[in-house]
Amino acid sequence: MLSLNTILQNRYRIVRELGKGGMGTVYEAIDQRLNCVVALKQTKAARDDAASNAFEREAALLANLRHQALPKVTDYFSEDEGDFLVMEFIPGYDLAELLELRGSPFHQSQVLYWADYLLGVLEYLHGQEPPILHRDIKPSNLKLTKTGELYLLDFGLAKGSVGQMPTIASNQ
Repeated sequence: MLSLNTILQNRYRIVRELGKGGMGTVYEAIDQRLNCVVALKQTKAARDDAASNAFEREAALLANLRHQALPKVTDYFSEDEGDFLVMEFIPGYDLAELLELRGSPFHQSQVLYWADYLLGVLEYLHGQEPPILHRDIKPSNLKLTKTGELYLLDFGLAKGSVGQMPTIASNQ
């Protein structure tokens, strides 16, 4: 775990941990060069050449995605602490947090709207070359902003044991 105010790449200052999962830890950070808030995902991967190459390929692939429901990937790097993906910070609560705060289910029409919207995002991802499979769609990976925008988060980067990340499906 990175400490508060740790600076990576002489640029990204850690503000706080946002979440931790099986594939890594996500931090809120300040990009001191651009003076903006970003999300930094530190991956838990083997640090061998194959894993590094797979991480670089996936970072480049994700950086080229353009959909309003996906956070933009702006940078990636490796440092002593691991491999990092720099993404647009999406403020708000995930649907699991909102459900807990509400104490009751969401209205059916709202859930159906979100489901339809999410299908559009998946159609976009599956239409990429190679197709991108998220593989972990759940309420905690769907973030809702104050303005009602829904984002699909957490692409679960970095196993790379055979040179392919688990989120990438390929015919190779």
